[in-house]
Amino acid sequence: METPEALKCCPDCGEEKPVSEFGLNRRMADGRARYCKACFRLRSQCSYRKRKAEQGKKVRERVEVPPGHKYCPRCREIKLRDEFGRNRAQKDGLAAYCKPCHTIVMRENKIKKYGSERNYMLQYRYGITEDDFQRMLAQQGGLCAICRDVEATHVDHCHDTGQVRGLLCFNCNNALGHFRDCVATMTLAALYLEGYDYWPDFVVLPKQRSRSTARTRTYHLTRRYRLREEDVERMIEDQLGLCAVCWSNPPEHVDHCHESGLVRKALCLPCNSGIGQFRDDARNAWQAVSYVEGPPREELELSEEELVRAADEELVRVLDHLSEATMV
Repeated sequence: METPEALKCCPDCGEEKPVSEFGLNRRMADGRARYCKACFRLRSQCSYRKRKAEQGKKVRERVEVPPGHKYCPRCREIKLRDEFGRNRAQKDGLAAYCKPCHTIVMRENKIKKYGSERNYMLQYRYGITEDDFQRMLAQQGGLCAICRDVEATHVDHCHDTGQVRGLLCFNCNNALGHFRDCVATMTLAALYLEGYDYWPDFVVLPKQRSRSTARTRTYHLTRRYRLREEDVERMIEDQLGLCAVCWSNPPEHVDHCHESGLVRKALCLPCNSGIGQFRDDARNAWQAVSYVEGPPREELELSEEELVRAADEELVRVLDHLSEATMV
């Protein structure tokens, strides 16, 4: 038979409640708190509000929210949970503000901490400030570091090291992206624009290429390039099914001179786009090669003794390598 639980009277609400409704407190004779949990919670809230009022702060009142909804403290609206972004740091896994308010708050914080959104992005992506950008722009005379014809508006950086190289216009920056900063491919593109018919000594033939079945392809080739589809397929076969610039990707586009309109070769998408961004100008391609390679390195002048010592060290290294290989 279960024994009835002991009762205790709360001095605030004046009700007799089971002992389990009172928190633990070792300083009390019965080991329980003086007030019940509900009254103790109210007392704590009142004390918290009093302390904040003395500090000149206002406590945000709790808003009752129906299931499946959440309250946004900025716009002060109760919205569906789907209108809030995700945030694992929060207890409910949702952002504190709804999506529109979150965007506004983030923008205000960036301006407050960094002065502007642009300054934030420059520091976050490239590690430079807006003052550094203006200083680099002044050193370049306000023009693109490659073509020297258009105003520089984009920060260019090495994708391997993350180091900022210079400021470029939209077209030149986009062209480097299409060529993946590859000096060899840009050199081939410059030679291609100058009219050199370069054929590599060795190529890897692609798999069987799937021909286009678009209904507008024949119309496009006829109207724009005055070619038949058979002419294009013959051109691609003469190129061994590879791009005439990089010789590594299958050709997808017919390239032509924008001044004369004459068809040149069939190119892949990156090479065709990169040449277009360079405005079909071989000079821009050569300047891009010099830009990516950077300034020439200074060669060290060594004396004859230093050259002999370096040669001896290299010979010892080679002999050690050969001896290890023989033992294996």
